Amino acid sequence: MLCLIRDIVEQVAHNLDLPKTPKHKKPGRPKISSADTAKGILLAQYFGLSNRATQGCMLLFKEKLCLTVLFSYQTIERAYGDMEVRQILQEVFELTNVPLKELEHEFGPDATGLSTSAKQNYEMDRQKNQVCKGYEKILVMAGFNYKIISSFKFARNPTDHESPYFESLLDETAKRYSRVDLMAGDCAYLSRHNCSLAASIGAVPRFYPKQGRSLCQRGIRAWRIMFEDLMADPQKWLEQYHKRSNTEGCFQL
Repeated sequence: MLCLIRDIVEQVAHNLDLPKTPKHKKPGRPKISSADTAKGILLAQYFGLSNRATQGCMLLFKEKLCLTVLFSYQTIERAYGDMEVRQILQEVFELTNVPLKELEHEFGPDATGLSTSAKQNYEMDRQKNQVCKGYEKILVMAGFNYKIISSFKFARNPTDHESPYFESLLDETAKRYSRVDLMAGDCAYLSRHNCSLAASIGAVPRFYPKQGRSLCQRGIRAWRIMFEDLMADPQKWLEQYHKRSNTEGCFQL
């Protein structure tokens, strides 16, 4: 993984024509290479480290990551807001999807909370109904076979419903992959509109039904077909639907 972080960040920095050693013209703190700070962020995220612990790991893995200089944990903190670093991370995200463009065809959405403090735990706080404070809500679309995230969005508010974000997640996934055959999500994404969106790109929708929902299609044929398939062969339908558990597994990686 360290070699992958090194190679993919350096490739992106080369593609973006970013200098390895930025020129320092103004007085004050010397500028650190955006590629180096991006490597530091990815190192911290992969191992789940605090910024201070990451500083020590960079000393340990300096040669492996090909870091040009060592820098403090404050530099890592500031790097999250650096536009060049954010551009590198976005391009890294794009490149991770390229090898699977023709291989992954089944996807599903899900959401979780990202803590703004290392002292918080989303699962524990959710059980205490304390998920609004100190968390950002992220919604992702991920492939069922390779568990690679194909698109993501940050909710404007941690209490926002997930369903309205489905369209943008689906659009980005459809742009990155050659085709989408199956789209499965939990009841938070159940709506006629979302069924129509999935069917419009050739995907079979599998959204878990809520109590009281009817077969009335209201102009959305994909809605009725989804429920007719459930009644005709429940085991096959549920087998397709439960592939979405792989999306939840992405948050544990």
